[in-house]
This record gives sequence, structure tokens and C-alpha cells, in this order.
Amino acid sequence: MFLAVTLLGAVLVFPTIRLWVSSPESIEALAPEERKTLYSQSTVPGIDLAGGYRLVVSTDLSRFTERGRTRAVEGLVENWRRRLNAFGISEPVIDARENDTFEIVVPTSVDTGLAGSMIRESGEITLHLFKDGAEVQALRQRIDDALREQTSDGPGAFSTLLASITVEEGIGDIAVREDNLGAVKAILADSTVQAGIRAFNLANPPAGSFAWASEPVERGGRLFHPLYFINHDVDLNVQPVASAVVSDASVTANRGAYAVRLFLQDEGRESLANLSSANAGNRVAIKMNDQVYVTLNIQGRIPDGRIEVPGGDTVEEARALAVILESESPPLDVVLLEQAAQALSPLGEGVVDSAAGAGAIGLGLLCALFVIRYRTAGLLYVTGMLHFLIMTGAVLRLWNIAGIAPYFTLAGVVGLLAAVLVFTSVHSWIFEYLRAESGTESSVRQDVMGSLEKIGPVLVWTHVMLLLVSVSLVVVGSDAVVNFGLVLFSGAAGSLLTCMCWTNMLLSSLVADWQIRKLSV
Repeated sequence: MFLAVTLLGAVLVFPTIRLWVSSPESIEALAPEERKTLYSQSTVPGIDLAGGYRLVVSTDLSRFTERGRTRAVEGLVENWRRRLNAFGISEPVIDARENDTFEIVVPTSVDTGLAGSMIRESGEITLHLFKDGAEVQALRQRIDDALREQTSDGPGAFSTLLASITVEEGIGDIAVREDNLGAVKAILADSTVQAGIRAFNLANPPAGSFAWASEPVERGGRLFHPLYFINHDVDLNVQPVASAVVSDASVTANRGAYAVRLFLQDEGRESLANLSSANAGNRVAIKMNDQVYVTLNIQGRIPDGRIEVPGGDTVEEARALAVILESESPPLDVVLLEQAAQALSPLGEGVVDSAAGAGAIGLGLLCALFVIRYRTAGLLYVTGMLHFLIMTGAVLRLWNIAGIAPYFTLAGVVGLLAAVLVFTSVHSWIFEYLRAESGTESSVRQDVMGSLEKIGPVLVWTHVMLLLVSVSLVVVGSDAVVNFGLVLFSGAAGSLLTCMCWTNMLLSSLVADWQIRKLSV
């Protein structure tokens, strides 16, 4: 049993060892999927120890007063931090710079594409009813007529650039071929065409507007971009949502393996029920980031307040989208300006290596003192220290498997040092207790076995209390406190496993199987 636990721990901690001993160049040389797998299976060094990826974003805050600007900046930073933390990215560095720019640094293991999405996207989802097909045809004719009245230098005819494809079963939608996309966008941006659309909307309320699908579709080896004409005003704003849950896709299975199911709050649930009841047989577009993510046929009243949106092909994409949708963001457009690696730790080049070297020397001196004072029993502490570190790394890996990424930051270093102190103190107490309880050489076996039986409950109680404190820090804390709690929990679990398995087993084996008459304690 003991050997199986040790081997399992070694297997679990191996990816972390591989990551920490590999050079940055060798990690970059790995295939993207292999590198992603290595990061997902390892305890990754945090920003303050190993640097990370830097993203620079900007937004326009010119319309705000000085006080309003300060509040907007605080709101953005808090929202980004909350989103990144919810995704498992702890202790991100977020700094507000001049000229309405922000610098955000995340650990090297983070998918910067998903991190960028959580920073850029507002997460606002709105529902818009489709305009009647006859109205769409009339608007197309109006645009064609306006274009014919322009000079020969103007854009070409609108309708000739459009195609009709079946996106959903039995429903034909307007779409634009990839090679015609630029021309159609130029037509819709033309001032004369925009004036014609405004005039059409005044004559045919409620006002409508064109909206592109978020992704193209392929038909016959060609890409088409669906173009919808929907109500310009919002028919239903689903935020704030009660919850966003990642699941396997059903309604949106053609858009990826995963989906995000939104559960609306009471007011939103009632509004959705009324909207769907009044518009049975119509279509509704679910819009996000000014694009239509999915369209739905309203077959009847929707009483449960659930909406499904496509989450992508990976569970990480779906989790990132769920985090975005569960949070609210100020109505500001955020633009990604720069994305680059920040390889060095903010502590300075060489500082982390020097600290690691000093820690190794200190640990070596501690082991030497145990050997000098406790002789044979001291060797159990030395070998047990290696077992303790393996078990601690294994428990950290279990946090990874559970979906929590315990980045090893400065706070984690403090947590590990606290766990080492507990491990050392417990072994010192065990050996001193054995020294006090041991009698003559002939009774060493009986004394050791009896002492181990007495101290067992105390060891378990002490470690359980420490584990409970660690869990409390993880639950109620944030950022550095969470990292400290995660590593302290893992260290306490590793100490308990080592004390109850390694130390207990070897002491029992030495006096029982090997019949050693003196432990030199």
C-alpha cells in the first residue's frame, strides 16, 4: 500500500518536475498541444517567480469627467481581475497606464487568446426579433435603387452580391460569399445607403439593422457569411444572468462540442416567457459583441428562462465564455494593442535562482542537524523530506485535476515554508517523544510500537486542523491568500501522508522486522 501511494505520487508530480527543469527554449519548442498539456498537468511558477505574458489594451475614456474616469478605471480593473480569477488565473498583474491604456500580465501557462477575450469582450447578450421577409426584400430593392442612382464610380448592385443559403433546416438566409464580403461591407457603410436604411426604418417601424453572423458557414467548399436583418432595438437584455453553466452542446451542436447554458434571473425569465409567447413562429437572434451568435425558432412559450449559446470546441473556450457572461462590464470598447512574452520575473534576473539556491542550502543544513542529533532516526527525516515534497507536489496536481490551478507564487513559497516547518516540528516532536519514552535496549520494540500508537491520534488531529484552516483560506481568500492556502493544504496533506506512511512504517519496520535495538534518538 505504501509503495503504491509513493509511486502514484511520483507519477502525479512528474509533469511539474519536467516543467521546472526544462529551459524556456525547450518548452517553446514543444508542439502547442503538448505544451498546453504539460502546463495543464503541472504546478506552474507564477508571474512573480517566472514572468508571464503581457497584454496591453486601451479604451476611450475621454467622455468621462476626472471622477468618472477614476470610477471607470476601477470598474474595469476589478471586472478583469474577477473574470481572470474565476477562470483560475490567480494574481494577475493589472496596471493602469497613461493615455487610457492598461498593462495586464498573466502566467506563461495561460491561453492568451482566451485571456484576451475575457479582457476585451463586454459579455452583453441581447435578443432581437427578425424583421419580416417582405420588409427585407423591400429594403434590398431600395438599396439597389439608391446604388443605381449613384455614379459609375460607386459600389455595384447590392442584391447581385448576395446569396441564399440554408443555415437552419428549411430556412433560407441571406449570405455573402467570402470574395464579396469587402464589397458588401463597403455598400452598407456608404452614406447614401445608410440614409436610405434610416428612411426605410422611419416608414416601417420598428427600426431594423443588418448584423453579421459571428462565424462563416461552408457550403460546397466555399465560405459564406450570413447577414441578418433584425430589430435594431433590444427586444430582451438577458443580463444579469443567474448562472452560466458549461455543458455538452445540444441546440447549438453544429457550432461546437460545448455550449453555455444561461439561466436568467426572475425578471429576465418572465420577460423571455412573455416575448416567446407573443412571437411564437418567429425567429430571434442572440447577439453578442455586435454579432449574431445563434438564431432560434420560437416554437412557443419558454417558461424556464434557459438560453443556450455555442461555447466552442474545447471546454476551456466554453469556461471562458461562461465567465464573461456571468460578469458585467462597463459599456466601453476595449482594444488589444500588444501581446508579448515577459520572460523575466519582476523580482529581477537571478533573484529567484539565488533564493532557490539559498533555500536548498538551508534545507540541507536542517537535514544535517537532524542526522547529528537523532542519528538513525534522523535519516528517516532526511528520506522522509523527499517523500514529503513528492506527496506535496502530488496533492497540488490533484488540485489541477479538480479544475483549480495552484500557481506557485511568492505566497505559495511562504505556504511551502510553513508546511516544511510543520513537517520538521512534527518529526522533532516524534523523535523527542520516543527518546523520552524509550527504556532499556531490550524493550525498544515495545516502547516504539506503543509510542507510535499513542501519538497517532495527535498527529492526525494536528494535520486535520491545519487542513481545515487551509481550506478556509482558499474559500474566503483571494489572490495571494488563495495560493498560500492551496500550497499549505498540499504541504499539510503531504506531511500527514509522510508521517503516517513513511515515518510510521519505517520506524515499525526497523524495530519489528530488522530488530534494531537502538534508534539513536
